[in-house]
Amino acid sequence: MQVQEKNIKGFNLIELLVVIAIISVISAAAYPNFSSWKKAREVRGAAVKIKSLFTNINSQVQRGLYGFVQVEVTALKTGEVEVISKGMKLSNIVKKINDSEDDWNTDQTLRCALVQDWDDEGNKSNKLEVNFLKFDDIAVNFEDESGTVCFSKDGSWYSTAEEFDSSGAFYICEGKEIECDVKADGVPNNLDQDNLFALNWSRFGNITLEKWSKSKSEWILQ
Repeated sequence: MQVQEKNIKGFNLIELLVVIAIISVISAAAYPNFSSWKKAREVRGAAVKIKSLFTNINSQVQRGLYGFVQVEVTALKTGEVEVISKGMKLSNIVKKINDSEDDWNTDQTLRCALVQDWDDEGNKSNKLEVNFLKFDDIAVNFEDESGTVCFSKDGSWYSTAEEFDSSGAFYICEGKEIECDVKADGVPNNLDQDNLFALNWSRFGNITLEKWSKSKSEWILQ
């Protein structure tokens, strides 16, 4: 009894080329959406991490571990952004307060200067209480400069310096920008801007994160 041979066929070259062409068209159509989603995810992720750094260092002040803390944000020439939290123990700050000849007591800008007698710094210490973040996929609203903000438990020694002088916020956007283009009143020059975040603080260390909504033309609390 003869067994009928099965008719088994594979793809021929033309069919394979057609399948590859279809996949290529679908990929090309999907890539812009995927690229946009990826950029949005990167910026949001960075903004959330920076907010967490601010919140964490302020919690150390409220716990009494530090009497005075600073967050430094630096936009490097290389296009990278560094965020560092620093802490000064209560014994150290008491010495400064009791030293009537120390300008730290009266000069707010000096009080929050980059160079201080910090007990712990995120980029130099392995302690969990302080932190150091570095990003190459975001920008802020200044270039090749630093901004510093300092907090104490009851707000008495709150101060700002450098790019944060008299400020209560800074802005985070996509890294393709040299710097985030935001007016002095906090409104973007380009109202259709996507992936723009504002990190706000008060003298008492209340930290909030907002995202610009181009559809509503306003900041939305995150």
